[in-house]
Amino acid sequence: MNIFPYKETKFSPTTRVQRGYNSNAKLLYNFFYFCNMILLTGGTGLVGSHLLFELASGGRKVRALKREGSNTATVRRLFSWYDPQQGDELFDNIQWVDGDVNDIVSLQECMVNVEYIYHCAAMVSFLPEDRQTMMKVNVEGTANLVNVALLNNIKKLCHCSSVAALGSPQKGNKVTESLVWKTSSKHSWYALSKYGSEREVWRASEEGLNVVIVNPTVVIGPGDPGRSSAQLYQSVKNGMKFYTSGVTGFVDARDVAISMVKLMESDIVNKRFIITSQDLSYKELFAYFAHFSGTRPPKYKAGRFLSEMAWRAEKVRSFVTGQKPLLSKETARNANVKRYFSNKKVRNALQMEFRPISEAAENTSRFFKKYPVYLSPDFRMPS
Repeated sequence: MNIFPYKETKFSPTTRVQRGYNSNAKLLYNFFYFCNMILLTGGTGLVGSHLLFELASGGRKVRALKREGSNTATVRRLFSWYDPQQGDELFDNIQWVDGDVNDIVSLQECMVNVEYIYHCAAMVSFLPEDRQTMMKVNVEGTANLVNVALLNNIKKLCHCSSVAALGSPQKGNKVTESLVWKTSSKHSWYALSKYGSEREVWRASEEGLNVVIVNPTVVIGPGDPGRSSAQLYQSVKNGMKFYTSGVTGFVDARDVAISMVKLMESDIVNKRFIITSQDLSYKELFAYFAHFSGTRPPKYKAGRFLSEMAWRAEKVRSFVTGQKPLLSKETARNANVKRYFSNKKVRNALQMEFRPISEAAENTSRFFKKYPVYLSPDFRMPS
């Protein structure tokens, strides 16, 4: 893996002397250009791509770790969306490198001349067959990253976690950063993996690595239409008929990126922050998506009974067709849970104001109107 895209200019022997050229020119170029580098993992994801734009548009030198074969086309479109004039140039300034959080050699190579790390790479799944892989990526991958960071004397690391890794409050109270995690069968395997990854980050902080952890709620923004909240938007746009009774926190992807950069560039270390804007019901979120996409919002309420029937039916369909289920037991049950979140800590620490979710939904809709989604015939959205 070549992480030094240095292009040597061919000078004549006389010109080399006149310009002070010597055999160390390449090393000097690499040293000065790549000093103060930032490494970002998960740059093709929803949070990672917005974070890349926030960093690059601020003139920071960023190296983005991606898996071999990962498609960066959506990230380029995102850059052009937020900066039509200079988006392509900003994207081209990103130094993309192939690697994997479970490949220690690639981690060591991509940390050359790096001083700061944003860790956004993670696997999100609620399917039983993905549990082992998800634990390996989210927990072991994070352990690998912080271990190599310690060896390379990284100055500070920002870990993008999730509110799924936080404890549960007493009934009627909001989720805050001070809640203590308690083992429970109600926790999803995704939550367990994010909690496990946080333990690795806190362990590294005890060993001398300066860290800060962010726990975003559901992130809303443009991105891969088959993943994250962009998939929810596409589902509503394509005529989704049902909504659930659940309530949770939502936050604009741009605000997550801004919060992470502000925290990293502050003196704050070894603390966590919930990143959220508003608590909304899924019905309210879907109404925003429907309004800005010009479609009708979901009409029918899927309560607990109907949700329980739905995931079982989807399991049977998956078994018969061999396709992955669109709904699992965990997602069906979580969709009817009501959780409320406090952003008081981060607002006080950063003097941060968050965009309303209506603005995030409109931004998502306008992006997909400019960049229409062309899905393969076998791509299916939840109904």
